Amino acid sequence: MAFPQSFMDELTARSDIVDVVGSYVQLTRKGSNLFGLCPFHSEKTGSFSVSPDKQIYYCFGCKKGGGVVNFIMDIENLPFPDAVRFLAKRAGMEVPEEEGDREAGRRRQRLLDLNRDAARFYYQLLQQPEGRAVQEYLDKRQIRKSTAVKFGMGASLDAWDVLLTAMTKKGYTKSELLDAGLVVQNKNGGLYDKFRNRLMLPVIDTRGDVVAFGSRVLDKSEPKYMNTPETLTYSKRRILYGMNLAKKSKRSNIILCEGNLDVVTLHQAGFDNAVASMGTALTQEQLRLLSRYTKELVLCYDNDNAGQQATRRALELLNNSEFSVKVLQLPRRLVDGEYIKQDADDFIKFQGPTAFERLLTGSENGVEFRLDQIAGKYDLTDDTQRIAYAQEVSEELAKLENAVEREVYTTRAAQAAGLTPEAMRLEV
Repeated sequence: MAFPQSFMDELTARSDIVDVVGSYVQLTRKGSNLFGLCPFHSEKTGSFSVSPDKQIYYCFGCKKGGGVVNFIMDIENLPFPDAVRFLAKRAGMEVPEEEGDREAGRRRQRLLDLNRDAARFYYQLLQQPEGRAVQEYLDKRQIRKSTAVKFGMGASLDAWDVLLTAMTKKGYTKSELLDAGLVVQNKNGGLYDKFRNRLMLPVIDTRGDVVAFGSRVLDKSEPKYMNTPETLTYSKRRILYGMNLAKKSKRSNIILCEGNLDVVTLHQAGFDNAVASMGTALTQEQLRLLSRYTKELVLCYDNDNAGQQATRRALELLNNSEFSVKVLQLPRRLVDGEYIKQDADDFIKFQGPTAFERLLTGSENGVEFRLDQIAGKYDLTDDTQRIAYAQEVSEELAKLENAVEREVYTTRAAQAAGLTPEAMRLEV
């Protein structure tokens, strides 16, 4: 839509670009401009500049640039009208809306209101006798009531239309319930609750809005986990569960987990910097979100094959980024003479927070993790396998841009294979 020029002039006058950009990027003055690490691409040397005089930004690396509205469009992944509304809300201004845009904004707000009321409904059910099965499940998982309250947990009942009936009584339409992903339509056109007989976990964004729900079954039925589908308010690529709480942490890093309940358990144990992706591999959009709050990440995925693959994919995405990355590898647990996998939730329950803190402190960096993973594939006492190891590990080391880092790990890889550093260096 076209906003009146007088409104846009006042909006940009009230939205100083240094203040706006400074809430996302740490800026340092150099002469008349300010510089920092670009939030739009991975870099270790700041090439992102902000001009207070011209009220523009520009990155000499990725070439992104523009005014304050362009910045919000890029950093928040918003279309132009929504970026204007975002800045207007920040500046305390009323937005002159055209009818179509006003309707789109109204629809989105209605879904946010519906999600909030649904979260309250699920929360209240957990406090009542009908929610006893979910409360017993929480007790079994050793999740305290104060923790459940902190995360706004709730209960969905083993019934077909409890939420549907409650929300339509509050004035929400069936179409809105469908748009929010809270109900499902069968082949005959009938509607029923999407979430039934489950622990409910509201997904709250960094602004405090309930944008979606995660859930878990109480027994061994499938699917074990079920989330809200993509909606007008929710994109799983842009959300991290627990980020609304982790952003307030006093810890310097953020722990990335696989599951929602891993996050809950870690927060309860004092690790209030834990977050999890919502059923997706780590994405650039999530990294952009994380970069607003930290430059240090700890990957703490499950120690099964899927978790190891997720770790490798995340490290590939983070390679040569502005983030300092460590990998916390959870040891397998001995049960009846057999070593079984465990996640962060298991480890905290059986080993305790102090043991987890030790693992966290001693976690290896991403390069060490990758080298260990490669070494584990070969018998380094066999000459043929040593040669194969040297070839694969050299391909990995060649990706390192920092010459000193490359030299350090090349020497370490050579020692592991019983080769001279010179030979390994040539291979790299």
